[in-house]
Amino acid sequence: VYTYIDDIIIASKNIEEYLKYVEIVLNILDKVYVYISIEKSFIAYLSVRLLSYIVNSEEVAKIDDRIAIFKKLKFSNTFKTLE
Repeated sequence: VYTYIDDIIIASKNIEEYLKYVEIVLNILDKVYVYISIEKSFIAYLSVRLLSYIVNSEEVAKIDDRIAIFKKLKFSNTFKTLE
């Protein structure tokens, strides 16, 4: 079980282990009166996006920086060339 700010990530080797960890985490949160939003929850995903990475059982891959793509675009710097 990993946490980052307001995210809880539960990783496991199989579904049985995963469900056990989910139950433990939910019990702990319930004891301290912390509740999660079902609408914002993602349960039993094989792959997830965390920050700027895609994480799955086989790898952690960096997502292309979308801002870098826009920086590579060439824009005209004069009105004359726009005509």
